[in-house]
Order: sequence, then C-alpha cells, then structure tokens
Amino acid sequence: MDSAGKMLITIRPGPAMHVWRDGVEVARVPLTIPQALGLIRDLLGHVRWPQ
Repeated sequence: MDSAGKMLITIRPGPAMHVWRDGVEVARVPLTIPQALGLIRDLLGHVRWPQ
C-alpha cells in the first residue's frame, strides 16, 4: 500500500472542507460559501465524464 494512505476530501455543511486519510480526519478547513462553490467548481472541472 502507498505510504501516504488513501485520501478523501469532503465538503460538508458549515461549509468546511474535511481531509481524510485511511478513514481518519486529518484536517478541517472552514470555508466561505463562495470558497466552497469555487472548490466544487474546480473539482468538477477535473472529472473525466464518460462519453
């Protein structure tokens, strides 16, 4: 397994960005509404949608 572990980022009500490693929360970053929407927009821009 990779030494960095499995990473997951979630955006939750608050809003706040939560960073998880192997099922354990390792960071929580409070966001404004515009920051949360901008982050979601940027993440969706990197998703490869099936044709």
